Amino acid sequence: MFFFSNSDIEYNEAYTETDNLLKIILSYNVLSEYDILRESQVLKVNNKNKPSNQTDKNHYRKAKSRIQNHLSYKLGQALIENSKSIFGYIRIPYVLSYIKDKHKFEQKAYEEKIKENPNLALPPLETYPDYNEALKEKECFTYKLGEALIQASKNWYGGGYIKFAFKDVPRLKREFRKR
Repeated sequence: MFFFSNSDIEYNEAYTETDNLLKIILSYNVLSEYDILRESQVLKVNNKNKPSNQTDKNHYRKAKSRIQNHLSYKLGQALIENSKSIFGYIRIPYVLSYIKDKHKFEQKAYEEKIKENPNLALPPLETYPDYNEALKEKECFTYKLGEALIQASKNWYGGGYIKFAFKDVPRLKREFRKR
């Protein structure tokens, strides 16, 4: 003869509810992965059927986004965004370190993908239709500020950051005010 207390029954009900919830979550993840794979297959089929002279909407504006994905641009953007408050100035070293590490990780992942499948390599910037706009983006204040910061970090032991703060930043501000 078995004896069950109310707490055992409640525990079993909670366990089965958790187990059911886990099954639902896992099945949802599997279904969503299936949906993603299915959509990618449909896109591949649609791309094969598309005429080659038709412009690809995703291809447009990619050169500019690739420039904005450079480390120089990301660092410059972070410097500008965080220089608007005292708290931002305190956060700058942490934010810059995070951006640098994240960028390095993304670059490693890209390199590994290229090693596995060389067809995934991005084409040269010159081949994009918005290449001239991307060149303008390379000349913007954000990109130049990030480049100056990278140069300062390469010469940190020789006062690179001090030179950056008191010489490079004011020089860049003067140059871009004139434009």
